[in-house]
Amino acid sequence: MNRYDEYKSLIEELDDTPPALEYTVTRAKARNRKAKIIRRSFAIPMGSVAAFFISFVILVNASTSFALACRRIPFLKELAAAVAFSPSLSAIVENEFVQLIELEQSKNDVTMKVEYVIVDQKQVNLFYTLHSVVYSKMDVEPTITSIDGKSLEGYSIIAWGGAENGKLRHILIDFVDNDVPEGLVLTCSVSDKGTDEASAPQQVPDDILFRPVEEQKPDMIATFEFTLNFDPYFTHQGEIITLNQRFVLDGQQLTVSTVEIYPTHARLNLKDDPSNTAWLNSLDFYFENEKGDHFEAVGNGITATGSPDSPMMKSHRLESAFFARSKNLTLYIEGAVWLDKDMERVRVDLANVTAETLPEGVVFENAARKFGGWELVFSGVERKDNYMYQLFGSDCYDEDGNEYTYNSVSFRATDPYVERQGAFFVQFALADYPYGTVYLSPEFSRATVLEQPVILSLK
Repeated sequence: MNRYDEYKSLIEELDDTPPALEYTVTRAKARNRKAKIIRRSFAIPMGSVAAFFISFVILVNASTSFALACRRIPFLKELAAAVAFSPSLSAIVENEFVQLIELEQSKNDVTMKVEYVIVDQKQVNLFYTLHSVVYSKMDVEPTITSIDGKSLEGYSIIAWGGAENGKLRHILIDFVDNDVPEGLVLTCSVSDKGTDEASAPQQVPDDILFRPVEEQKPDMIATFEFTLNFDPYFTHQGEIITLNQRFVLDGQQLTVSTVEIYPTHARLNLKDDPSNTAWLNSLDFYFENEKGDHFEAVGNGITATGSPDSPMMKSHRLESAFFARSKNLTLYIEGAVWLDKDMERVRVDLANVTAETLPEGVVFENAARKFGGWELVFSGVERKDNYMYQLFGSDCYDEDGNEYTYNSVSFRATDPYVERQGAFFVQFALADYPYGTVYLSPEFSRATVLEQPVILSLK
């Protein structure tokens, strides 16, 4: 009996196994196969992640991996649900692109286990669990370094929280210009979010946003360090299409420089023109292939990235067309969000709760003296259901041009703020700020919906 037959026999013994599990894929030769390598040279929405059920695959490289995969069948069902919020990750597991890791450590009554990674040339999606009989709610703060201990640059990292004790969790590591290395060291600091009503953290202090960042962090109960090595078959996957195609969008001149297509996502890379009067913040856009398949903009995670020397968001993210094997791709742009160059700073009168100008749809709700500084509240309008976004950058200035930074938090309507359909609120804390005026840095000024989409052939 070969491994495939043995695997099918084991599957048939599991009464609660769905039909999508009744297959497996052997990658014994994957590590020796030469993959085509194409090399080259952060806006983040605050919406919640939905989970739905999808199919998955199990990788079989050797007898040990085979045995591990069979042993993990019930858990792989949870992986299927964990990636269902992303069409790209769903396509990845359907196309046999998951690397089994299974590294485990235990400290201070907490066990952390790194289960799987979905990795390509630009992204690492890491799936892990936290389990404890002492702590029922835990959060993780991840950091990464290279295998040789050197710091890494040019990446963003997001850790989704809220998972129950023992349930699968997700960390996204996105490399902007550099490629994913052959491996990295993941360090995770675990904090206690409360075990029950009696031991849960007390009400958040009123002055929490006014405190230094290091004082706002919860106490850590354990720290784990894992060395992760990635299969080069996965990390070498990607395609770059060079275009340098100029077009006009809402009176602004832009150029599509390249399109990058990876298994985890796609990137539309743009350049602007010095004559433009506004910086591009975000796009309402999608790709369509010759089959009529749509690849929409990423709705959760990294949606766009920019550069330190310009407010323009130059690289915009979509769901991946990698596994669609498209012969043709067409870009449709239906709208855009802009930051007009004369609104990079706006003057706000704190004492009188007024502003000279504000971004479209933003309302200055309140300003109050607190703890030697100011507490400000603004409201914004959702661009789609349950979608909050940044209204202002974290830097602000006084009348003399001196720079300050502040803390903020976004929330739905709570007392004393009246709930408004399609609105959300952002609370700012200007600590140790004695002045009655401040200059804020808007993330955007206006949004445009096009009567006719801009259509560009990409491939």
